[in-house]
Amino acid sequence: MPDTPKFPLSALGGLVVLAAIMVGVHFATGGSKGADLPSALQPIPQLPRGRSAWVPFEPIPVPGVPEVLAPAHPPVGHMSPALQSMLAANPRAATDFLDDSHHSLDHFYAALHAEDQGHGDVPVRIVHYGDSPTTADLITGDARQILQQRFGNGGPGFLLIDRPWAWYGHYGVDLAGDGWTIDTAVNSPRIGTYGLGGAVFTGSAGAHSRIKLQNADTTVVELQYLAQQNGGTVEVLADGNPAGTVQTAGGNGENGAATIVIPPGTKTLELRVTSGTVKLFGVALGREGRGLTYDSIGLNGASTTVMSRNFDEANFASALQHRRPDLVIINYGTNESTYLNYVRTQYEIELRRAIARVRAALPQASILVMSPMDRGLRGSGNSIGTYPAIPVIVQIQERVAKDTDCAFFNTYEAMGGEGTMERWYDGHPRMVAADLIHPSPQGARIVAQALTSQLLIGYERYVQTHPSR
Repeated sequence: MPDTPKFPLSALGGLVVLAAIMVGVHFATGGSKGADLPSALQPIPQLPRGRSAWVPFEPIPVPGVPEVLAPAHPPVGHMSPALQSMLAANPRAATDFLDDSHHSLDHFYAALHAEDQGHGDVPVRIVHYGDSPTTADLITGDARQILQQRFGNGGPGFLLIDRPWAWYGHYGVDLAGDGWTIDTAVNSPRIGTYGLGGAVFTGSAGAHSRIKLQNADTTVVELQYLAQQNGGTVEVLADGNPAGTVQTAGGNGENGAATIVIPPGTKTLELRVTSGTVKLFGVALGREGRGLTYDSIGLNGASTTVMSRNFDEANFASALQHRRPDLVIINYGTNESTYLNYVRTQYEIELRRAIARVRAALPQASILVMSPMDRGLRGSGNSIGTYPAIPVIVQIQERVAKDTDCAFFNTYEAMGGEGTMERWYDGHPRMVAADLIHPSPQGARIVAQALTSQLLIGYERYVQTHPSR
């Protein structure tokens, strides 16, 4: 067997952020996981920019992006004048950054159409897997808000039990916990059971979490856990009042889930381990009825190998099937971009394997491969270029997406292509942090606008060719 390109293992050190200045510390160590399991990719220094406060969406003018994203978006079948004029003037260029030549998004669009017509019986669901910007709900938080303004609020979506990283966040939610032992799929020395979100939280009596809902928009709480023969008990409280009890005993290592209805307007949820030991994956926060949910599954320092190798395949498939997303977004590549030789020799194998796992678990769901953003590389003087591996990754992703009947969104080109981070860093306000990797809130919003704009245009086209049912 040929040698698989290896990467140094690393652990992320502490980070302190004051205003927009980030200091990242990481420690590299050597090692590998065996012949068929490459070592984890070295995490890039991460920026703790998770915003707990809900920021009202205000469209930012972006060249080539139509202004169709205001909260008062017209009903389907009645396109806004801006969108009509754009499609009439250049029907092809409007979605140049979104390749859906195989109609891979038709399942997702059909679910949106049913929601628009009032025929859907469950929320339209998106699950977005990514690395550190997703960890802080950057890009995904704005995309969630835009799409929920258009198709209805199905609730905050999936949330981890505690913060594995100080900058883990979710728009509109404050999360704090204590007493948990946390294991994530990133840099894990073994294949593990990590549920939907890539992390497992082990706690005994006294371990607890508190979730503050700034918008009080949750009426249904689903606790996802690992069922074990000697599993313990979790009590769920809504605004301090008992709402339900979850017994995690009775299984043999399978995924479990328990749903608890809470009073409308609840502002604080608490999870308390009252007996035994439990292993929890996360909570899905939703609302009774329809709408749209957008799960942000971001693992700090993650690469495609998290999905292709570190997740136990059967456990991962079970978690996906239980969540039943209509669209799965695979959004990695930034951490791989440090290693050009790996990208050229191994990356495509890992991407195809990750897609195959999702496809096997969800044969009907739409899959969208989303490229990484530009990543800045400092050169001589004050020059900033693009990491050489970034365009290579984008080319591989585009080709693999076509080969595997997935849609592809070219984030790199949509934000400006080569050298974008130099322009973003030199601009006022700055659209990227000093690490030339993580977008500022303004930069994240621009990327979210570009993505959702392309999806909305594709959806409008779908509706025009699929009569109401």
